[in-house]
Amino acid sequence: MTFAAYRVPLLQDAVRQAVGRGVTVCFLGESAHDSGGKASFDAAQAFGAIAPEIRFYVWPREKRETDSAGNTGALHAKFALADGELLFVSSANFTEHALLLNMEMGVLIRGGGIPAQVRDHFQRLFERGLVARI
Repeated sequence: MTFAAYRVPLLQDAVRQAVGRGVTVCFLGESAHDSGGKASFDAAQAFGAIAPEIRFYVWPREKRETDSAGNTGALHAKFALADGELLFVSSANFTEHALLLNMEMGVLIRGGGIPAQVRDHFQRLFERGLVARI
């Protein structure tokens, strides 16, 4: 999951290899349409030719909270989760600048209850229809 993703050949290569090993890759990213002007492109575009091999999801605009001024929430979380056992939470978007130039911070959690709790939380979002497959 990330707000922004673009120009990241390393990410494309890693996903391509994972798909080649039979891994199901799901990606929840911000979309230009649903962001209300906060994003100028769809994060899913970062995957290029391998996009058909990935399950893409968005947080639909009509499912987002709105404040009294009409502002809607942004998909701002950035993490990667594997099998409910491995969780990487980061300040970095999946962009060339974030991964190669910026000063970012992340934490890797192996095992324990937290990765499974994150998996279960997002599973409930899918079940409640707050996240939609595109």
